[in-house]
Amino acid sequence: MGLSACENPGSVGGDLTDPTSEVVQDTLIINGLTSVDATSYSGEQNFFSAGSFEDPLFGNMGATGYLKPNLPASSDTMKADGEMLLQIMYNLGQVSGDTVGTQRFDLYQINQYWRDRVLKVDDELTLGQKLGEFSVGSEDSLMINLSDIAPQWVDEYRTYAEDSKDDTTGSVDSTYKYEAHGLALVAQNSTKILPLYRDSTRFVIQHPEADTFDVSLNRWGYSLSRGSGSTFPQGSIPLHSTYESVLNFKELGIDRLDVQVSGLSRAILVLSENAEALEQSLSGEPSTTKRAKEQVAYLHLANPGGLPENIDPGAPLNSPTRLQGVYSAESETFRFDVTSLVENIIRNGFPEDREFFVTLPNNGVIKSTLIMTDDGQVPDGLKPKIIITSLKNIKN
Repeated sequence: MGLSACENPGSVGGDLTDPTSEVVQDTLIINGLTSVDATSYSGEQNFFSAGSFEDPLFGNMGATGYLKPNLPASSDTMKADGEMLLQIMYNLGQVSGDTVGTQRFDLYQINQYWRDRVLKVDDELTLGQKLGEFSVGSEDSLMINLSDIAPQWVDEYRTYAEDSKDDTTGSVDSTYKYEAHGLALVAQNSTKILPLYRDSTRFVIQHPEADTFDVSLNRWGYSLSRGSGSTFPQGSIPLHSTYESVLNFKELGIDRLDVQVSGLSRAILVLSENAEALEQSLSGEPSTTKRAKEQVAYLHLANPGGLPENIDPGAPLNSPTRLQGVYSAESETFRFDVTSLVENIIRNGFPEDREFFVTLPNNGVIKSTLIMTDDGQVPDGLKPKIIITSLKNIKN
């Protein structure tokens, strides 16, 4: 760890001190910030992604979306003249690529059993025949008539739906679970990646002279392929929401400071984005091209042998082992209040077999950023650091 000289911030806390003390700031540079792969889960998230984008900085990305409908509720009947539609809705504000461009998709039948709960980002499902195709333009929702483009698949689904109405043993549900595998949305060109809402993306059964009803998703997820060979500016490392790349460092170096818990006021961990590289890399793209942007990040104190499970969603927030940081657009930094964490380390020492990891939220939206390291070419003001404000006795 690098340790800067102490600073006297002047009026900070001045009215709370006595003549024998002063408020000072110590800045510790975080050395050894590296990138590790903890590729995580892509199913059962709030979103699932589909599309393709040739990112000039992070490389070519192709996301295949997977989804499977539930069978209709017992009170709903899919009649012979009913049409089946797929309603797609996505978060327009979190698109990566040309937001107004046209992304074309091929619709495939999935040919293997899969469980979204254990589906990982790099798991590619086996696909069967192509059923049809459709396009998504600048709108944030679309209704695709599956009865028009995939009539055979709809007929098979209708058979399961009809048989389940009279089934009292659960055998039809079991057969549907293991033999019907759903649909895959495969990018046909490279324009943008869509983050699809899991709740609002659904199947619609529409009858000409009967009630229309919705069928929710039974399973959902995606797989991501990323082109190799991306080159990043010296002193910068990528951070991906997919956990293909998460940040890792060993310690904070608090033991090098003469700080007591009673005198500790605040401790802030600061990670700076390489905002210049992020912006310039899109300068040759259409003005409507952007990357999905994250406003929070997480700091984990975890066993490096248990990735990715021990840094995935589920651990309590604002605990000694998982803290949320907030992105500041003004300073282009992620800032984490680590005061309680530092207090715990001062009291109890640094826990064995633990290291620090920084992640973006893994919620099914594909996001990436660049974080500055402690490389010698990085200005001190942009290096990863922890700023500790404390009250120190100056009697002597």
